[in-house]
Amino acid sequence: MSLIRQSVALSAANLKSLPRRLWISVSMVFSVALVVTVLLGFLAMSNGFRTSLQQAGAQDIAIALGTGASTELGSQIEPSQLHLLSGAEGIARDANGTPIISTELVVPVDASVKGSGLYETLSLRGIGAFGLTVRPLVQITEGRAFTPGAAEIVVGRRLSADYQGLSLGDQVTFGTSVWTVVGIFDAQGSVFESEMFADAAMVQTLFKRPNLVQSARIQLTSAEALAPLAKHAETTAQIALPLKSEQDYFAGMAQSTSRLILFLGWPLAITMAAGAVIGALTTMYSSVSDRSTEIATVRTIGFSRRAAFVGTWVEAMVLTLLGCAVGVAVAWFGLDGWSASTTGADQTQIGFQLALSPALVGQAVILSLVIGAIGGGLPALNATRIPLRLAMTGRS
Repeated sequence: MSLIRQSVALSAANLKSLPRRLWISVSMVFSVALVVTVLLGFLAMSNGFRTSLQQAGAQDIAIALGTGASTELGSQIEPSQLHLLSGAEGIARDANGTPIISTELVVPVDASVKGSGLYETLSLRGIGAFGLTVRPLVQITEGRAFTPGAAEIVVGRRLSADYQGLSLGDQVTFGTSVWTVVGIFDAQGSVFESEMFADAAMVQTLFKRPNLVQSARIQLTSAEALAPLAKHAETTAQIALPLKSEQDYFAGMAQSTSRLILFLGWPLAITMAAGAVIGALTTMYSSVSDRSTEIATVRTIGFSRRAAFVGTWVEAMVLTLLGCAVGVAVAWFGLDGWSASTTGADQTQIGFQLALSPALVGQAVILSLVIGAIGGGLPALNATRIPLRLAMTGRS
């Protein structure tokens, strides 16, 4: 109990003396806040990208790509393969008995960013008659769906907000073809909002890619139907198409990009944390030097070395936690929900929103505590070694 009382008393005295070291203490708070903000920025970016893709995925939708292809850009499916696949068990059918399959292709097109005027590559996706049916998240919020056989497109809400010529009623030129924006759709923040949809046959015709099919989206009768259907598609020589659930397909895309973001983020944060540790050491050594006579005096009247250590270490941790709180506040109110984009596997832009979570904040808090523990530990040890004669002379 004596140690606790001594530690509390010294900690309180140290904190009350902070105004004497205001600016150097502020610099420590700022350095920790900067580390936390940068780390949370990368973590929120990774989490937001992964969430955007995972929200779009469903277990009862299967995606077929050409043999050996990992993305649509290098995929090609023959009409004969789809014809044989369409008769398999496990594929849902509409009221007329037609298999609910959307044959699709993606064409990279350029669009101008609002404000900057810079051009970026976007995805114009040609979809079949069931293209919107197999995307239940997609809801037309303005205008209408495109008319099959017409050069019309519907545009994701995010693209419409960020790029010129993609508002309702606009006409936009892609290559040598002119398209009319007839609808804007919302997809609950998923990756679909980074695409434009048009009639697949029109995309094939106007971009001179006759009969090209890169992927097929298949509505399953249930999620459990995927395994037998995938086995049938892969083992039947005339079909030979790998199938995976839409959820697994997007999860694979998200994992590789998220890892790349974290690969860049964590080393940068750790490097900055090392600098913050040096700043913390400087701050706390200055604190100990400023209070050396006081520490020697309380040691002389009976305060223990451990109490001197704890008092200095608590000061470091308080400054660290204050910096952490500032960094979390900046990230939460300044970065959470902020729109960003990255290049997908098909070299087109994928828009998403940065998303923070308590678990991510916990990682940043742990890193800041490490900074404080190391940055305050050595100066606190130094405080226990101050000569007691300073209590009388005021000099070392």
